Amino acid sequence: MIVKDEARALGQCLDSVRDWVSEMIVVDTGSTDETVAIARTHGATVSHFPWCDDFSAARNAALDLATCEWVLVLDGDETCFVDNQADFARALQQTKYDGFSLPISSLNDDGTHSQAMVFRLFRRALPNMRYRGAIHEQLVAVAASQVRTSNLSSIRLGHDGYTTAIFASKDKGRRNILLSRKVAKSRPNDPFSWFVLAMALAQSDQDSMLESAQTAFTLLESSTGKGHGEQYVVNLYLAVIAVHQSRNQPDQAMALADRALQIFPDSPDLHYRRGENRMATKDFAGAAEDFTAALSSAASNFMLIVNPASVGYGSRTGLAQALRHMSRSEEAIDLLRTAITESPPTHFNAHSELGSLLLQRGALDQAGPILEEAYRRSPSGGGVALSLAWCLYRTKDFSGAENVLRGLDHDPKAAHLLARVLLDSGKAIEALPILTASPLPEALLTLGWAHLVLGQAELANSAWDSWSIRASGPNSARLLVNIFRVLLSRDPIQIPLKDWPLESLHEADAWLILLLRYQRHDDVAWVINRAPMLGCGVWPILRMRWVQILVLNDNADLAVPLLIEAAHERPDDGPVYYWLGHCAMLRQQQDEARIMFSECLRCDPQHPQAVQALALLN
Repeated sequence: MIVKDEARALGQCLDSVRDWVSEMIVVDTGSTDETVAIARTHGATVSHFPWCDDFSAARNAALDLATCEWVLVLDGDETCFVDNQADFARALQQTKYDGFSLPISSLNDDGTHSQAMVFRLFRRALPNMRYRGAIHEQLVAVAASQVRTSNLSSIRLGHDGYTTAIFASKDKGRRNILLSRKVAKSRPNDPFSWFVLAMALAQSDQDSMLESAQTAFTLLESSTGKGHGEQYVVNLYLAVIAVHQSRNQPDQAMALADRALQIFPDSPDLHYRRGENRMATKDFAGAAEDFTAALSSAASNFMLIVNPASVGYGSRTGLAQALRHMSRSEEAIDLLRTAITESPPTHFNAHSELGSLLLQRGALDQAGPILEEAYRRSPSGGGVALSLAWCLYRTKDFSGAENVLRGLDHDPKAAHLLARVLLDSGKAIEALPILTASPLPEALLTLGWAHLVLGQAELANSAWDSWSIRASGPNSARLLVNIFRVLLSRDPIQIPLKDWPLESLHEADAWLILLLRYQRHDDVAWVINRAPMLGCGVWPILRMRWVQILVLNDNADLAVPLLIEAAHERPDDGPVYYWLGHCAMLRQQQDEARIMFSECLRCDPQHPQAVQALALLN
């Protein structure tokens, strides 16, 4: 081991390997914490090496101190696990291979782990078993394919030193750039050196990163295939693809992904990246193919898994999104439910997508808890807050919706929804400035209603006229508004109206409820009187819907005449008598209520509410 300031994890590392080795050699490169004391306490032989900005020099100094045939190389933030002692022993006794790559699992910020293979176990005394490279150092014999190597799964490593907090605390980024430039300068014809520099620059200088990556690609192409299949090349492609995606350059990202998948057809990360790119370009069938490939067994067994989401919840969520666009919602729902069970605590996309899909289908009771969990995980995550607010709004939880939307004032759609929430919850005065400032044409429709319920009819009509000019939606939307404007109008001229589209009756319900909320009883009565103008095709249906709204909003006096009218027209309609009985109960006319509920059961003997109500009365 070579270490510097590894007091945080060194004891755990040495404890994990103590029972499997004959000697523990720790070379310290200038620690200022308790690293050296911890190493000695745990039984390690400690040597000091003056740091010279060269990891290879320090590694080789450590190798010089080793006395055993085999060497196991660890870092201070790693842990060793031996899963099969007998297999481990056989690996050290065999003569076919000179060294082994071991699986390493690296902790990510979200609690997931990335998987890779690292060459760490080898015979020490073979020719050229010396490190080179100031950073991301390699054994010369291994890089030149001068030794026989294989993979060994009976021993594995865990690593937690590259989470954001630990990486930043040690200022590894600046150090890596300095050392990587040194490596590239000393070995300008080595593609791996330029890969190392590209990766070091990825977070701070994308333009220079792309230049270094292109140099690496050029050297790889001129090397007649040598090194093309190494896992660092996968990382190089992934890093450059990510830059092009972040810059909204889908063509460049797609070309690179296509080229990389010709070399690594089973890489789940490459399929995942290309799937994301295809989603962005609306190639949903192609995206579905990529996400499916990332979920295959071949992908799960690939030598390198950088992003664990690619072989699980991430690809399932991406595949579900693609299938949703392909009108295969049921399959999408199943995938998302599985993705949710796999998701780490910080991942919200699967919850958000499933909640939005259920919301779109009107399954509000199911959508609500899922969207709430997505919002808890990521309050600022793309679209989560707005979807949750819509769900709360549609379930009449206006207070909850307002709380969610208050932090989204920068989003015009969120601001418009907030205005609708305020309007529907009796706060039209608060909604007015939001609607007036909105750039959205649909806000003018809502603005008209806000003016109307505040008694500003002329301003309401002006807003609706402007909306009608600017709105780009279907003509049916304009028809619905015009119909209701006629119903509200005091103009005595009878204007023939087309039947209200049956699929939009809920909008008429919402407008009537709004008038009732602001106690616009004169407007309500006027609308009800003029509503038969809608025609015999829609009025009987709308009348019964409005009866229920009136009764449930304590306006039974307005509902009773409508019910009597309906009873004359449809004397065998059970629900008409049920609601007459309900109104009688509200008026404490129990005998009348008993008669009406009995009449309901005459027409509909199985009417459940009437059966229950009559039983209570009796």
